[in-house]
Amino acid sequence: MNTSERKYLPHILILAVVGLGAFMDGLDGAIVNVALPYIAGNFHAEMGVASLVITVYLVALSGLMIIFGKVLSIAGIKKIYIAGIAIFTVASLLCALSWDITSLIIFRLIQGTGAAMIAPSAVATVAVHMPESERAKSLGIIAAASALAFAIGPVLGGLLTEFFSWHWIFLINLPIGVITIISAARILPGDIPHTNGKSGFDYAGAAVFFAAMAFLVIPLSFAGDKTMNWSSVGAFLAVSIILFALFVFIEKRAKDPLLKMHMFSDRNFSFATLAYTLFMAAYGGLLLLLPFYFEGVLKLSAAGAGMLLLVPSVVITITSPAGGYFADKHGAMKICSASSAIFLLSMVMISLFGIETTLPYILISLIIMGIGGGPFMSSGSSRIIEHADEENREIASGVMSTAIYFGSALGTALFTAISTFFSRAGEGENIQASGFLEGFEPAMYFGIVCCIIVLVLSIMVKDRKQSH
Repeated sequence: MNTSERKYLPHILILAVVGLGAFMDGLDGAIVNVALPYIAGNFHAEMGVASLVITVYLVALSGLMIIFGKVLSIAGIKKIYIAGIAIFTVASLLCALSWDITSLIIFRLIQGTGAAMIAPSAVATVAVHMPESERAKSLGIIAAASALAFAIGPVLGGLLTEFFSWHWIFLINLPIGVITIISAARILPGDIPHTNGKSGFDYAGAAVFFAAMAFLVIPLSFAGDKTMNWSSVGAFLAVSIILFALFVFIEKRAKDPLLKMHMFSDRNFSFATLAYTLFMAAYGGLLLLLPFYFEGVLKLSAAGAGMLLLVPSVVITITSPAGGYFADKHGAMKICSASSAIFLLSMVMISLFGIETTLPYILISLIIMGIGGGPFMSSGSSRIIEHADEENREIASGVMSTAIYFGSALGTALFTAISTFFSRAGEGENIQASGFLEGFEPAMYFGIVCCIIVLVLSIMVKDRKQSH
């Protein structure tokens, strides 16, 4: 098919192709959590080790997404998108064929690398190839595809795990991936080179940034292990601090930096980013521990746990657009402050979960969690972009995406460490209820502290029209 023919391709086909990738990416972000207790039990893994199945995926996403966003203009959007889908699909097969927890963690890291290629290339495809009059609507459809996948992920993961096996949460990606690759190769327009071959890509900054995040997040997952050598954890964290300092040094001198560090000199931008990161840490920590509580303490099936996790996902899907709408009308400060306070209330309620907690109380807590979480996700993310100058909005968007996945990875690691340190639970599905709750409660208290800080920061950050 030649270039002139491609120019007249229906835009709906392009949107469908990138929508499939966004759906598969979003599905994998939610489908694994509910199966994690089964995976841990299958491989006889402690919670700290099992949580790395989630953590390394998020580290790859948060550390590489902003990098591949830069690579797009060098290698081409279509090539990166197809390569990302291919890597993700092959890694999904390898995850299903894993022979121990270590191999699964390695393959999840590869899968996260593919996901980090899919997300920015899907958005870039819409930005480049869709008419300006349809661009915002198209981006909304892409976001909706991801949100839909994230909403049904827990239920689908629970059903596949209970009636087949946990391996199918990865095998389900294979037909979607193959269809997407074939469709993308035939339908997506060819790449238009944007560089002259003399790219100023910040390779040093990219490598240091990813290493700094890995050295910070992954050791924290083991910090709660009582047999762990604390000096080793401290050494890793010290290396992480040095690497982050080196990253700042590199970025200030790079001709084409990954991040423009002067953006963080704006207090509103920095506080909005920190608030969003801490919120995602609390949210990510909840998504990690709640399946263990539902399946290990309440003795629900994987499908039952998935149904409960569907509750906040559906509420978030409904309330998130409303939060964005009211933030545009009445200012993000009011919406972020109110929604973070509601989310804080849900965290307090969840911290009271016990062996005899009733289903109505759990449902009310999860509904309140969604009512608070949805509006904050939309208004909090727009706040980060709002406080960036017009020429830095694209970079701010990358910062926002990094905050989502880095916060989730950090929360997963810290909630795991705290829960593991205080609990006397067993492995995988063989969790002792009272022992698990001894670790669950302090982890929730940490989440409450995170939410209090988010609330304070939300109040401190002024709306742009008020701060100028």
